Amino acid sequence: MTYRRLDADPDPELVRRVTAVPFLPDGTCAVLPDPPRLPSGPVRPGEHWLLDTCLRMPLEVAGYRMQRAHPVALDGTELYVWLAGDRYRGRRPHAEVALRAADPGTVAGWLAAAGRPAQATAVRDAASSYAADDDARWFADAERLLEPAYLRADTVEGGSGFGGTPEQWRARRIGVLAGIEHDGTFLDLGCANGLLMESVHRWAGERGLAIEPYGVDLAPGLVALARRRLPRWADRIEVGNALTYAPGRRFDYVHVLLDAVPPHRRRELVDHARGLVAPGGRLLVSHYLHEGSTDRPVATQLTELGRPPDGVDATAQTAWLTGYFC
Repeated sequence: MTYRRLDADPDPELVRRVTAVPFLPDGTCAVLPDPPRLPSGPVRPGEHWLLDTCLRMPLEVAGYRMQRAHPVALDGTELYVWLAGDRYRGRRPHAEVALRAADPGTVAGWLAAAGRPAQATAVRDAASSYAADDDARWFADAERLLEPAYLRADTVEGGSGFGGTPEQWRARRIGVLAGIEHDGTFLDLGCANGLLMESVHRWAGERGLAIEPYGVDLAPGLVALARRRLPRWADRIEVGNALTYAPGRRFDYVHVLLDAVPPHRRRELVDHARGLVAPGGRLLVSHYLHEGSTDRPVATQLTELGRPPDGVDATAQTAWLTGYFC
């Protein structure tokens, strides 16, 4: 056995197989049942273990949608990673599996009893790594996954993190417009390639509203892409962290995704973003749940954070609150 702990990405050329320790939104660890085992599969020709295998394999093997991945250990050419994500029942090809979930200690016991000691060790190591997660690593993981994935996307929707058609994009995102009542400025915190900025401007125009969009993103490569795509708004798109962005002005509408920050920073995110809203404006908060997700809707999460929304769109994907200075 050549199992060795990692806390940095291995050379992609060394990785021939990925075995995942999937965590659910409630912090429990999931395994395949009968017998208990971790999702595992080869890195296919032409795949990158992070950008491709960690997304495809858990979907195909476990019906699990990865949102974040972090290396745990390398055993020869087999890479163990922990994943943050959720059960999946959406449009992408996926397995229909009744995953078993429990705390990591219990799951490690199941795997050891099933004769999988290396997987049991990986779960214990993954739990230790997962528990030690901090903001710096969270943002670094997000950027190293999302920026290259979005930059290589072959559709404009893919460059904004959406895997469907333009029609599906509109159906899933137009709920943002439900909280927009009058002309004004619109800031998208986490704008990626700028598609939501562009879409809200166009959709509002269809309703006779004039919306002037602005954007901020953590990833410099995505900001550069958004500026190339939207040259007339290039000077309105900046690099910045949604938690700390300080533009020196306020906007009539500010939009942010709850998962733009680590879960324990979501209340801080909402309060900071709310402070960027101009008098008479609204903070628009989205949390996109795919079919089969076990996570809580955006309105529920805002209420749990002590920030109950003033309204929610018909799809329950976007909620809104008045700004602090209304």
